[in-house]
Amino acid sequence: MLKKGNEMKAVIVYASVHHGNTKKIEEAMASVISADVIDVTRKIKPDLSGYDVIGFVSGVYFHTFHEGIKKCIEENMSSKGQKVFLVATCGLGYRDYTKGMKDTLAKKDVLCMGSFQCRGWDTYGIFGKIGGIAKKHPNDRDLKEAQEFVLKTVCKTNN
Repeated sequence: MLKKGNEMKAVIVYASVHHGNTKKIEEAMASVISADVIDVTRKIKPDLSGYDVIGFVSGVYFHTFHEGIKKCIEENMSSKGQKVFLVATCGLGYRDYTKGMKDTLAKKDVLCMGSFQCRGWDTYGIFGKIGGIAKKHPNDRDLKEAQEFVLKTVCKTNN
């Protein structure tokens, strides 16, 4: 947990739709940095203006972030000194699924402090016919690594 004197105002904006993979990661991260959380699937238009650090956390849908996260970034992000980090959960971790969002943020002159990605249980399409892939993910190790990532990222932002 961050010390009260060092704490920046943080929020995690997330979309967790199918198996709760992304929600598990969001909860693990939010618990160690005392972040507010916003579920964009609840059709709420978030106000991110009061936050120093914003995490966008999404499952992967057709090789990219959830549409609600993408819309939130498009509508809310501009270079106001806010720092951003990106997190993705995916069935197969063979590529960087945060790259498209990093490119979007760069075009808006918003600083991306880093990204984290881990596997999550995936039953989409053909994977559902075989019971899914990455069934035991995110696991305890994934959650610990997510917490370590967010602590390091927020502390780096704080310096």
